[in-house]
Amino acid sequence: MLHNEARELLVQGYEATHDAKGIAKAYSVSKWTVYRLAEQKRKTGSVALRTSQRGRKPVLTAEDKANIQHCMDESPDITIEEIREKLHLSASYSTVERAIAAMGYTLKKKSLYASERDRVRCAGKAQRMEGNHKT
Repeated sequence: MLHNEARELLVQGYEATHDAKGIAKAYSVSKWTVYRLAEQKRKTGSVALRTSQRGRKPVLTAEDKANIQHCMDESPDITIEEIREKLHLSASYSTVERAIAAMGYTLKKKSLYASERDRVRCAGKAQRMEGNHKT
């Protein structure tokens, strides 16, 4: 990968000579790279690396995160699924969960129903265990 300074020199050399093959050989790149950088210079006026355009773009925008924060402040006992439904977010459960954790909030159980169900089942098991030990 060429650094910005080498890219600039490459394009200057090409504009002066129009010898893409010779410039490509001098900079150890393909002639198509020379053409591409010259085209980029014509279109944008720059041959700088475009690192801001790399990688996967975030699913949640800054506005989405602000809305999530507002929902959390408004009703602290709201679940992640309720947040997704209320704000009509297309982001996955875990994406919203990570955003909430990054804001400094601690997460509760996924749903109250699941925790109640587990407690009842555990309480029944404990009672059966006590009955077995008494005999």
